[in-house]
Amino acid sequence: MKRFNSLVAVVLVSLPFAAAAQDSVPPLPSPAQAAEVPGAEIVTVRLKDGSSLRARIIAEDERGLKIVTVGGLAMEVARTSVDRVERAGETGTRPSDSNYTRLLFSPTGRPLGKGEGYFSDHYVVFPGVAYGLTDNISVGGGLSVVPGLGLSDQLYYGTARVGKQFSESVAVSGGVLVARGGEGETSTLGVGFVMATLGKPDKSLTVGGGVARTVSEEYYTEYTGRGWQGNFRNRVEYTPVVMVGGTARLSPRLALVSENWLVLSEDFKLSEQPFAVGVRFLGDRLTADVGVVLIGEVIEDGFPLPWLSVTYHFGKSR
Repeated sequence: MKRFNSLVAVVLVSLPFAAAAQDSVPPLPSPAQAAEVPGAEIVTVRLKDGSSLRARIIAEDERGLKIVTVGGLAMEVARTSVDRVERAGETGTRPSDSNYTRLLFSPTGRPLGKGEGYFSDHYVVFPGVAYGLTDNISVGGGLSVVPGLGLSDQLYYGTARVGKQFSESVAVSGGVLVARGGEGETSTLGVGFVMATLGKPDKSLTVGGGVARTVSEEYYTEYTGRGWQGNFRNRVEYTPVVMVGGTARLSPRLALVSENWLVLSEDFKLSEQPFAVGVRFLGDRLTADVGVVLIGEVIEDGFPLPWLSVTYHFGKSR
């Protein structure tokens, strides 16, 4: 009798601990239970470090997921560690936008993560690269390779950027871009900018602006004691610029991208401002942007300017 009473006591004491363990680590459901629980089918959970888990989702909320892997291991995964969840029949069909740090050419407020980077190519003849030194600092650059032009006549640029992802819906970055080139004359462009992105990855708005400093050579004449003399001098101009753009996911592998600039020069004309729109084809690491740049004066004389770029993302998955 004493042995029976001791056994009952052990069972009663153990029940609260068993219940707590059951709450924190959910068991693998039976086939009948899995059919009744939404999301209990086997899915692929893609993590931001590049790894993935094949599992059943038992429960989920804004903090994370409770899952049981196909091997029977129960665990909780924080929402901040999850890149995406691919459900049955969707594996590989809804990749994240690997080009999330840029619109068409302009940066967004989102910074590159440490160890992330991309190779890009605009119009085939304008390749570039960028790399995240830390989660907040990135550098990049590019060089045109236009056939028939010497190296001194090619356009090349470098950029550095500092940014912070405050939440999934808010990111801010700022930096500088310096470009130099020009056929027949030297021209240098420097832009200091700040960009803010509001919204989630599938739909966001980016606004920003800065000041462009342009240094170019100009020919001038002046009268001296020996008559009229011609010479070259540097001309420096400072021009405010404003950019408004955004992205919107249209389907698992297609997104709409828009980028619109206002260059607020002294002789500002709306018909000279570039407004661009395009579609982005999404792959796991490769994206392609196809669109048009609408400039009023150019359209009056012909057709919109085409836009074409391809970007390959390398490093860890965001």
